Amino acid sequence: MEALNFHNYPAVIGYYQALRKEVWSITQESWPQSSIKGISLKTARLADSWKEMRGANLRSSRASWDWEPEFNAYQKKPKRYEMSVWFENQLCGLCYGFASKHGTKVRMNLIESTPVRPNPLGEGVFPILSFGATVYANLISADEVWVLDPVKGAIDYYENQGFSAPEIYHGKRVGMKKL
Repeated sequence: MEALNFHNYPAVIGYYQALRKEVWSITQESWPQSSIKGISLKTARLADSWKEMRGANLRSSRASWDWEPEFNAYQKKPKRYEMSVWFENQLCGLCYGFASKHGTKVRMNLIESTPVRPNPLGEGVFPILSFGATVYANLISADEVWVLDPVKGAIDYYENQGFSAPEIYHGKRVGMKKL
């Protein structure tokens, strides 16, 4: 990839967008049964609609945030990590994060999977999102991948996926580091 000129903001935006597209492509190759994309406003709104879903075959807990305002906030972050995972035409999960100030860490800040059970990808959504974050970390030469502010119900799952027990991240937040 072409050298990055940090004095040219449009070039910075284009550079990181190209990196995200490369992440999606590499991840797609590793998980051909799914479709890997970025997060559009339409995708954010679709994820927000999960809060309105009711029924016996649904996970009861939902994200504490709304994806549409997060979409607007994350679009302003050139170094963001973003990924949505689809099976056929069904959104199965999505994640927002970004690289730390010095680019040594990639943080997965917001993670959610569809409340529909069974999920068409089973428990495969988080491994796909985590793999993508790891690819992004490798492309920007970051040496750590973190899940920040993990929900209590997912801690055991994240540990089984190769993340550390919860610890303090950067002195103020709880995080789990990929081992």
